[in-house]
Amino acid sequence: MKKYLYILTLIIPSLLFTSCTESDDEFFASTIVTANNLIELDVTGNELNVSCYVSRLLPQPNNPFDIYLTSTSRKMFFNYTLEKKNASGAWEYYTPTTVSVIEGENEIDEIISGIAVLDALDTTYEYETNNTLVPGQYRIIVDPEIVTLNAQDAVMVTIKTTTVGAVGNALEFTVN
Repeated sequence: MKKYLYILTLIIPSLLFTSCTESDDEFFASTIVTANNLIELDVTGNELNVSCYVSRLLPQPNNPFDIYLTSTSRKMFFNYTLEKKNASGAWEYYTPTTVSVIEGENEIDEIISGIAVLDALDTTYEYETNNTLVPGQYRIIVDPEIVTLNAQDAVMVTIKTTTVGAVGNALEFTVN
């Protein structure tokens, strides 16, 4: 009897933990698509405008890709950092104090999360904000991925994109 108990104590845990070595994709559904020029930067005077308008139906080579149908998410986000040159010429994180949100939402810390929200007609994810800046030299660096938020029981969508108005997803500029 002791022999059987010993064998069972070895076999049962090994059967229980066999699935722990499986790929996370089995439990976490995600997909990646590519669409260029979805994030835009524009500097006019002392204002930095950051915008992102993503059509719910992304054109793809075979068929349009429906972001909402795939993810069930009404929000998407991308991250960017704003830096200002200090007196010694080094870049340091800069948190804007005067921010006007036109569309969408912001989460502002050292990294700024621009949150595009699906419009009332369910056609476009919209984000646009103006940052009023004090004089100085600035650099904005954009993470070129837009990711769905709260895709519960659905597929998380990541859109690889490029940034209009920036070279290599970074823009240096001066405000006088």
